[in-house]
Parts: sequence; C-alpha cells; structure tokens
Amino acid sequence: MFRLMKWKRLLNVQLEEPNIVADAIEWHKKDLDFADALHLSKSQTSRSFATFDKKLIKTALKLTNIPISEP
Repeated sequence: MFRLMKWKRLLNVQLEEPNIVADAIEWHKKDLDFADALHLSKSQTSRSFATFDKKLIKTALKLTNIPISEP
C-alpha cells in the first residue's frame, strides 16, 4: 500500500479522479480493502451501494452516508 501512496511524488502521473483515490487511500487506512474502498469512493454520488460482503457493509456504514445493503 505504501507504494501506492508514492503516486503523489510522481510528476508525470495524473490521476483521473484524485479525490476518489485519496478517499480510497484514507478508507484503506481504516481497515477497508483497497479495491472495496475504491469502489465505494467512486459510488459517492450513487443512490445506493450493494454488496454481499458483511464486513464491508459494517465498515462502510461508519465511513460514508451512502445507503449500503446486501442485494
């Protein structure tokens, strides 16, 4: 994960949505799987987020206001 955080130092790298990646990194630090954090962060403007992952639901409910549930 620390390698991923070095993107800030790479002048020739531009992220398409840096705020989404920044949120995902912060949430990953709070025990959320990075891929899950990235999907959740990208879903901030969605009406809801569905997953079968009970741990993700429990953790994500503490981090965001998106309605999260099992399908």
